[in-house]
Amino acid sequence: MVNMTRPKNNTGVFAHLPIPMRMRYVKRIAEKYGIDLKDVKVVIDRDPYNLNMGYTRLANPDKIGEIILEPNAFISEEELARTLFHEKIHIEQYKKHGSIYVQNNHTHFEFEATVAESERFGER
Repeated sequence: MVNMTRPKNNTGVFAHLPIPMRMRYVKRIAEKYGIDLKDVKVVIDRDPYNLNMGYTRLANPDKIGEIILEPNAFISEEELARTLFHEKIHIEQYKKHGSIYVQNNHTHFEFEATVAESERFGER
């Protein structure tokens, strides 16, 4: 008999991450923190190598409207919410200015997103 229940916890190399790496949890946290993911495609990166990279996210400049969540985004509810909010700002920047311009002026736009994140969630 095949087990048809959905996993509730992370397993294997991701077992230490307290927030399950599942889309339903991403949606719940976005809703809880008032982050609108309409027209945003969220991809969960389950590459174990990326646990060591320290990154939590990427707003995909090649696919405007897509956020790639790295495993470290799931270290806490707040980290996941901050990550979604921050990367959504980059999506808006890409839409307004174009991804090439934003990437060429990365420092400015990263600062802008970080300030907005700090205003919304407080300083780290």
